Amino acid sequence: MSTKWQRGESNLEGIVILLVIIMVIIISPKNDPSDSYQGHDPEATISSSGSFEILLSTGNASYSYQPYEEYVTIENLGRAAVNITGWQLKNGKDERIYYLGGQLQRFSADVAVIPQASVFLLPSGNSFLQDIILSSGERAVVTTGSIGVRSPYNITSFKENKCTGYIDVLPEYTFTPSLSRNCPRPEFEPGIEGLDTQCRTFIRRLNSCGTPVFEAKDRNGEPCDTCIKNERLSSPCAAFIKEHFSYRGCIAYHAGDQNFSGKTWRIFLDRKWEMWAKDYETIELFDRFGQLMSFRNY
Repeated sequence: MSTKWQRGESNLEGIVILLVIIMVIIISPKNDPSDSYQGHDPEATISSSGSFEILLSTGNASYSYQPYEEYVTIENLGRAAVNITGWQLKNGKDERIYYLGGQLQRFSADVAVIPQASVFLLPSGNSFLQDIILSSGERAVVTTGSIGVRSPYNITSFKENKCTGYIDVLPEYTFTPSLSRNCPRPEFEPGIEGLDTQCRTFIRRLNSCGTPVFEAKDRNGEPCDTCIKNERLSSPCAAFIKEHFSYRGCIAYHAGDQNFSGKTWRIFLDRKWEMWAKDYETIELFDRFGQLMSFRNY
């Protein structure tokens, strides 16, 4: 009887173990095919972790040929922040055949490394560079070339903020795509309540992100160093406008504002030639360990 009980107990234990194994198989998550490179879907977004998801978009790569305006975008659609400094972008030059000098030739692919950037673009030009951390919902516009103009502001890779619209409207610079123009509204500028009525009325008519240009003469042709749009303003009014309505002035008075920082990074690879072909191109994005994170074909 004892032997029978031992046998029954052994069978029961075996059944329990089998049930546990079956339950583990049922509830275990299946592998997500998007976690590895499948190579069959040119629109696919590839991510290495369930905690973040990277979307690579072609921007204007297929139709722009000037390096200072050619760009692609990288967007973090996941929940976790992602450090993309040191990641690499690779084109498909090595997959194409070229007919040169009467012969068919192949060339190595071009590879560009995503650099560090400034979270806060200082007007002085001495901006501190650090790794680019894409928080959830943030994106990076990765431009092939650079912004060559060094004055009045030395442009490095940076993160947009509520004042960078002042730079975008300056005639010296051309950003593709344009920077966000979400500057503080002039009529709500700190200290405006202490100005004269004419000045406050004039400031209410100013456009956000615009730096007023002072003229040498008024509408009657008389010399004037406080005139804007032919309107003669008081000296305190002119001083207030010069101090507040520029990128430098906006930074001075609004760097501590809530939601000062934007959600878009502007990254410049500083290449002299275009990186992305018009047709038959593959854009691949690798992390710093060489793992493919996303790709696009067109």
